[in-house]
Formats: sequence, structure tokens, C-alpha cells
Amino acid sequence: MTMRKVAQRIPFTPSRTQAALLERCFGDRRFAYNQQVEAFNAYDKETNPNPEYPNVSGMKNANGWLRDSPIPSNALSNAIMDFRKARSAYFRKAQYGKHRPRFASRNDSIQSFRNAMPIRRMDGNRYPLSRKLGSVRIRKRDRLRYPIENLSSWTVKRENRTYCLVLLFDVDIQPKTRAEGRIGIDLGVKDLLTLSTGEKIDYPNRLRRLEEDVKREQRKLSRRTKGSNNYRRQRAIVAKAYARLRHYRDDFQHQLSRRLIEENQFIGMETLMARNMTRKAKKNAEGIRSGQSRKRAMNRSILRDGWSGLVDKLSYKAEWYGRILVQVDRFYPSSKLCHDCGHKYEGLRLSEREWTCGNCHSRHDRDVNAALNIRDEALRLSREEA
Repeated sequence: MTMRKVAQRIPFTPSRTQAALLERCFGDRRFAYNQQVEAFNAYDKETNPNPEYPNVSGMKNANGWLRDSPIPSNALSNAIMDFRKARSAYFRKAQYGKHRPRFASRNDSIQSFRNAMPIRRMDGNRYPLSRKLGSVRIRKRDRLRYPIENLSSWTVKRENRTYCLVLLFDVDIQPKTRAEGRIGIDLGVKDLLTLSTGEKIDYPNRLRRLEEDVKREQRKLSRRTKGSNNYRRQRAIVAKAYARLRHYRDDFQHQLSRRLIEENQFIGMETLMARNMTRKAKKNAEGIRSGQSRKRAMNRSILRDGWSGLVDKLSYKAEWYGRILVQVDRFYPSSKLCHDCGHKYEGLRLSEREWTCGNCHSRHDRDVNAALNIRDEALRLSREEA
């Protein structure tokens, strides 16, 4: 039996008193996290090579008000664990100018605290958080998807003035029945993805409208005086517009990845390095970036489509449901190879969406041909591994 972590997000509306208690919990969690960041920043090779990181007991002894906090003690320990993960990621990536643990701010659009010691009971349609925080009412349409006994932890999150309860369950997910489909997937800028069956899938027009909403609200923010009340209000509106865009894109990717997993037993994809593909245009001999505006537009399209998120969803769902996902080498010339005869078209440009093979004279759609080559190469790699 293989247990998987599955989360369920349930929005709720707290009372005025409960909202005040939750805001205090967010602040206490930020305090515990920022104490760790402060100790981390105190590192000095000569004078302080081993900074001392405060634990929960030490913080409570030094700050009496923290003992009376409504936040569960386990949530403070989880804040320390979150910092340790951020510190480990910082050293693992070895990019010391980036990804450095930073101080949490009360002005961040997302505030949360996590408790890893859940209460395994329900009072009707209410989930009790703690004795001090009271309980949260769950609507009928948001009923729990899994038994309460499988609950491993819960998180209270506030995102743009919307409160939600995130429940994390340990679930035994069984593989799905075997499917017959075998496809190759080519990710692109013009269309989100092209299947080896010839089908092209792109985001609905609603995503473009949400992007326009973000741009419009961002322009309004640029005209506000920084630090003013109007600036703070507009910044909250911008954060809300970004959240709507992010949630819509994430939901579409979940639906698309689920459909591909249910219909196909074998999926072949190319290995993409989005970070390398979204670098700035190179400088020429005169120090001018050649094709900078076009490169910037392509980078924006790649980041907007969220390729990495879609690949991650396909990867873990293939593992969960017993599907085979194979990624071919990122230097494999899938677009340049003729699927019919294998001839390589060396002079293929990015602007050429269709091309004719000089050897067998077959007419190819660039993306469909790439998807077919990716599927065949992934099948070959799969057979070699077997």
C-alpha cells in the first residue's frame, strides 16, 4: 500500500473575533520565522561562524506574550521547519544572490500557519481548530473528500482577504485500469501543447482576459504614490487579479493533465529547461542585444503558459495512476527530423510552421511532426530501459 499526500482547500468566513485571533496567529508565526532569519543573517565567518537559532521554548521564555498566543505550539515548530527547508534550498541551489531566506512581512498577500497535530473529529459540519480558535463551518458542497481519520495536518491561509482551510490527507491511491493510448507531446509558444494525434490544445480565451485585467490594474498601481492609502488599496487589487489568473491556469492544467492520464498509458515529452529558454537576448559585438524585443515577448509567453507546472502535474499523476511518462533529451532535434524518412532539415527556422522534407517531399506541420518524433523516441528509450 502506497500512501500519497492529497490536499483539499476549503474557503470559510470567520467571525470578527475569530478573524482577529487568526491575524494574531499569522503574526506570531511570522515572528517565529523572522527570529530564524535574523539568526541566519547574523552569520559571520570570523566573529559568528555558528549562529544560535532560537527554539520554541527559548522564544516563549524571552517573550511572555507568546505564551498567551492562540496559535498552537506545533505551528511555531512548523515555522522553524519551514525556515530550515528554505535554508537548505538556498545552499543546495548555490546561487547566493537569489533564493536567500527573507523576512516575512505583514504586507505579504498570503499569510498562513500550519498545525501537524490535527483533531480527528467533526462536530456536524464544523471542524474544530483548537480550544482558543474555535471551529470552522464547512459548507455542504465542500464536504470532506476523504475520511477524517486520514487527516495528517491542517493549514489556515489568508490570501487577499479570503480565508481558507487546507486539509492534508494520507490517501492510498490505486492505479487506474490500463489504457490503450500512446502519445507524444510537444510544448510550444503558439499552442500550449500539440499531441501526436494532431490535436492542438491552448488555454481558453478567458486566460487572456484575466491577463489583460492584471495589466490594467498594474498600470493603475504605477500611477499611485508609493506608501499612500490609494497605493495600498490598489496593491491589494493587483494581488487579487494575479491570484485569479494563477488559480484559473492551475485549474486548467489539472483538468488537462487528468484527461491525458486517463486516456493514455504511455506519454512521451521533451525535457525542457525553462530557465535557460527565458534568458535575455545575447549581446553582439557592439554590446547591443540582438532581437531583444522579440526574445522578451517569447520569454513572456513561456512563463505565462506555465510549462513547468504542467509537466510536474503530469509526472506525479503518472506515478500515482500507473502510467508511463518518458522525457527525451532536450537536445533531441524533434522539429528538424522528418517523421517519414528521418531526414534532418538543418535550416529550419522558428518562424517556419510548416516545411517540406527535401528527401521524401512529405509536407509537415512543425509541431505535429515534433510530437510524433518525441513519441517514437520516448518509446525507443522505454524499450531500452526495459
